[in-house]
Amino acid sequence: MKRPFLIILFILIFLMVYLQNSINTLAENNYLLQDNKEKQFISAREFLQSGKLTEYTQYKDADINFQQKLLYKDLNRFIKSNVNDYFYTNLINIYSNPNNSVSPNRQVYFFCSILDNDKTFKYKFIILDAETSKPLREGYRKGSKQTN
Repeated sequence: MKRPFLIILFILIFLMVYLQNSINTLAENNYLLQDNKEKQFISAREFLQSGKLTEYTQYKDADINFQQKLLYKDLNRFIKSNVNDYFYTNLINIYSNPNNSVSPNRQVYFFCSILDNDKTFKYKFIILDAETSKPLREGYRKGSKQTN
């Protein structure tokens, strides 16, 4: 009686481990843009200076300009560690709703320019795939500040 139970239990555990591994492997391979963290690419500054980035320019009088090559999964952490809470809250549309077709271990270029003064807060950004140079996401925000 115990022996068939143990065999069935062993088979169930084996199947669960096997299926979990298969699901993880399938998920890794279903990204349109696969993991490329081991590949070498030029820096974000070099990419910007190369002239290949024609659809983005930094604000001339920006308070903050980011030019960074990083893994897609590290975008939120990078922004949070480089800006104060006010900017982080206002930049939410950059790191919210990640692109599910991009592997978290895909290298990207992140460019963002932020202008903040007494009357306005505005920013623009672009996220490019480091391997293909194609935009993954871009946007901007322009807003007036409320005076008390």
